[in-house]
Amino acid sequence: MSDDGAHSSRRRRVRKKQAGDSAQGKDRWILSYADFITLLFAFFVALYSISLKTQGNDRRLTETLTGVFDAVQKSVKPINVGQPIIGEPKDQDAVDAQTIPSNPPNMETKTPDPIPESGLPQPTIYDVLDRVISSEFQSLQRSGQISITDSPQWVNLELKSALLFGEGEYQLTNEAVALLIVISNILKSYPAPILVDGNTDDLAVTSARLISNWHLSSLRASSVVEELVYRGVDPKLIAPIGFSSEHPKVRNTNADARQQNRRVVLRISKTQAANLYDYLFK
Repeated sequence: MSDDGAHSSRRRRVRKKQAGDSAQGKDRWILSYADFITLLFAFFVALYSISLKTQGNDRRLTETLTGVFDAVQKSVKPINVGQPIIGEPKDQDAVDAQTIPSNPPNMETKTPDPIPESGLPQPTIYDVLDRVISSEFQSLQRSGQISITDSPQWVNLELKSALLFGEGEYQLTNEAVALLIVISNILKSYPAPILVDGNTDDLAVTSARLISNWHLSSLRASSVVEELVYRGVDPKLIAPIGFSSEHPKVRNTNADARQQNRRVVLRISKTQAANLYDYLFK
């Protein structure tokens, strides 16, 4: 091939390459446009937030900013539509107004509850929880899925693992979330130190994601604590603890016994404290 032919071939290749680069680059304006729209959206959100702040609506401001910049779904499972999920009151606001006093009593064991003008003592957290369970969760109480007991130092709310989790799982079901929303509304009105302990049976875990029953019991307790904190319970007053199978309710002799031992217990102190750590260790 002559030199003129070689130069002509190279020029054609250069022209084709330049044409290809031009075709690829002609759509890059879309990136700049998308960035502009994003900034414009953030600008209007900021203006809307400032207007809310000016009106003094701090709660609405917080919800707006959280929804825009931290749009994280709490549950990856679909929410039931149609019939209410089991145990959730039909009118939550009405239940809260009836069962939760606006001014919860002092739960310090050394100080008696204040006597209102009517002459009757205000209900304790045990009274409120017991009333809600008896009226709103009767079927769960009859089946033993939920129970409440009282001791000199603690109010113990026991929830069976089958009510909260799938088999071998530690993520809360939608039904469990609905139940914990009701419980959290009561706990917020009666702030006190809370220990959430997870318990399993003595069978070895079979899931590849879990190391042992210690792991499973701790994760289940942590899931409950995380949900309660997400719903407004003070994180300084609550902590999870896993007991594996080392604190059985009954002997692990059969399937029914093991089912009773798989549980999460909310131990609510009757003594007030600024935080759980000082309450336990100081």
